[in-house]
Amino acid sequence: MGHLEQKNIIPRILRDMNDGVLVLDTRGQILYLNEKGRSMLGLSEDPEGQKYSLTFMDTDADMGDANDAFHQFVLDAVYDKENSHSGEAFYRAGTVEETRRFRLTSSFLYGEDGQERIGIVVVFSDVTEVARLNRQRAESSTVFSVLMICVCGYLFLWSLLRYLGIELPGQVMNLVIEAISVLMFIIILKTTDFSIRDIGLRISDVRATFVPDILITVGGVVFLVVGKIVILKVAPGFFPEGAPFWDWSVGTFADVVYPLTVVLQEFLARGVMQENLSRIFTGKYSAFMSIMVSSLVFGVLHIAYGLPYMVGASLLLGVLGVFYHRQGNIWGLCIIHYVLGEVATFLRYLI
Repeated sequence: MGHLEQKNIIPRILRDMNDGVLVLDTRGQILYLNEKGRSMLGLSEDPEGQKYSLTFMDTDADMGDANDAFHQFVLDAVYDKENSHSGEAFYRAGTVEETRRFRLTSSFLYGEDGQERIGIVVVFSDVTEVARLNRQRAESSTVFSVLMICVCGYLFLWSLLRYLGIELPGQVMNLVIEAISVLMFIIILKTTDFSIRDIGLRISDVRATFVPDILITVGGVVFLVVGKIVILKVAPGFFPEGAPFWDWSVGTFADVVYPLTVVLQEFLARGVMQENLSRIFTGKYSAFMSIMVSSLVFGVLHIAYGLPYMVGASLLLGVLGVFYHRQGNIWGLCIIHYVLGEVATFLRYLI
């Protein structure tokens, strides 16, 4: 290797590093900042020879205290000459909206005699994605724990009621399920960065949202009506004897408030279950897994109604989960849920 090549190898290494390298003298003057470092800090020109405070801290005045921790780390490294430093700090460049998380390490720069400290070297790397994954992992464990505790608590309650010989009406058990879901939702809101904005309440495309769901609703109604006609012929004892084909008499006050119940259930099924489960699962089949698990969980929560109802609830939630994944909001699903639920009730599928 020639002398010239040896001389240029270190600048090339510093230039091609994935980390930022900042070198300051003992007075806070910038001796060197590599190309990667300039990119990470949002600088277009080489600041060599400039004062650190003038280059960064004055230009960051309009950002408030967003970058204070980063600057404080550098200043501590410059003026605390007895110790090296390491830590993490947030930084937001002027041309970049997203705040990044940097891991910083400072070390001393010695003179040719190897004794005199003539400056410091700060190496900083972008660990934003690593921090995000760690936070997601922690939140995923929280979501999973809350989900399991609530589901198991409901199953123990149902088992206790059966043991005591207490049989609560279906409407009461529905209220219990909804209360547990609301509690679960509140805990997740308080313990993670999940927010109301993450739930599909906004409609971006009216046609794409409602047209497919209305067609599915019509198809579902036809299926239920034809299904009852067939069942009456092949298994007439399936429905209550003497009941009319469409029985208005089974209507109760629950049907009056059912629209609100449907919105609440879809909100909880998607917001509490599907959206949060999608934060747990990763990979190619994460959407499928979140839909399947949320459907099975809601099926299990209907254990008080028996196996057929559990299976039906799981299948319905699975189908609606697919549409939610594609459409991104709950309103079309509420139409399917409400109409098919009421039709099934008055056709005496459920009572």
